[in-house]
Amino acid sequence: MISYKLKPEVYFNVDEESGRWIFTNNPHKSPKKEEENFDEWDNLIKMLVVNVTDICNLDCIYCSRQCSRKTPNRMDLQLIKTLLKKASAYAKLNNIRITIQFHGGEPLTEFNKILKSIDNLSKEEQAMLKIRIQTNGTLITEKIVKECSKRNIEIGISLDGMKMENNLTRKSKEGKGTFNQIIHSLKLIKKYQKEVSCLTVVTNINIDNLNDILDFFNEIGITNVGFLPLYEEPTTRTINKRIIPNLKQLAESQKKLFDRWIDLLKEDKYKRLNISTFQILIWNLLASNSKTKKFRVNCGVGVNSLFVEEDGTLWGCGAFSYANKLKLGDINEQDLSDVQKGKAYQNFLKRTTSNVEECKECPLQFICKGGCVANGFRKNKNIFEKDIWCEYWEEIIKHIILRIYEEPEIIKLIPNYNIKTN
Repeated sequence: MISYKLKPEVYFNVDEESGRWIFTNNPHKSPKKEEENFDEWDNLIKMLVVNVTDICNLDCIYCSRQCSRKTPNRMDLQLIKTLLKKASAYAKLNNIRITIQFHGGEPLTEFNKILKSIDNLSKEEQAMLKIRIQTNGTLITEKIVKECSKRNIEIGISLDGMKMENNLTRKSKEGKGTFNQIIHSLKLIKKYQKEVSCLTVVTNINIDNLNDILDFFNEIGITNVGFLPLYEEPTTRTINKRIIPNLKQLAESQKKLFDRWIDLLKEDKYKRLNISTFQILIWNLLASNSKTKKFRVNCGVGVNSLFVEEDGTLWGCGAFSYANKLKLGDINEQDLSDVQKGKAYQNFLKRTTSNVEECKECPLQFICKGGCVANGFRKNKNIFEKDIWCEYWEEIIKHIILRIYEEPEIIKLIPNYNIKTN
């Protein structure tokens, strides 16, 4: 049993084998152990992030594909058709739906290919897939939104805040801001789509305004937000390091953002507001005390979520596509079930905190899951390393756990809360 002191006379006690936990006023009481055996891990591929093109009409200052865009490639039509057919077959075999998220570059530059590939599927095959397009929001037209609506394709946008913050980071190739175009696109999307997701990159430019940005997103009708801290990837980023947030400052901003999120959820009109980072951590906390399938890492990297490069090669995520030893396979030559049998995929299966030396004795390991695998890999080219942002995760998780201890009813406010726990 491992104890974590939250504050004087409040301990978070965790069973190091099962991950089950309790709050106590002393560090010695053990959580109740689960008697019956349970296969706890979710080992199915649930998402494919597809880099359909390296081509982009923007020049965002932190772009993770800058090197690729110097000699841009694009996925050919037959490969997209093959990918969707194989994903659908895998989903049917395992009685699930797989999310296909078209990414880039800017995926709307390949929109006609995407439509032709989807229309090539039978209705039964289409039913096995949930298809999304993550766009920078500058090429949206009403025709595009209508075509997506007909095929149940969900459109997500990227927006880094209000006009000032966004226009400093998300620029056209001519150096102009993109805010007005994105807001216009958002209005078109909302005419046909009930909920809208948004990705926001957290940099030193917007870090002090995250609460105001969240309020603004509410005002314009965004319902799902992913706040993604900027970090430096080896070889794939050519960014100005001055815009990468300091970890201490980042943790403080995220704690304030969590508190603001909870305040908003207490108001009925915001009950559908999702912030994925916080929801995943809370889900992991609750899942530890519940008989429910769990992911090995928060994002499912390398096991539940795979990245498909424009040539059809498969990787744990885009941050690994420079490391040949982590290549999982090739969708041109293999079915997804065959990829799962490969050595690289099997290695990711073993990547749990019980196999990460520095995580074994940490009571928060079942919540953070060892953090970002790519961040750990940077340390010495080994996926069995803890995240180099460990202190950042600890700060946020401790804050969330303490808030839940002090106000347990907030659990019921969390959107999509459906985990029964004792």
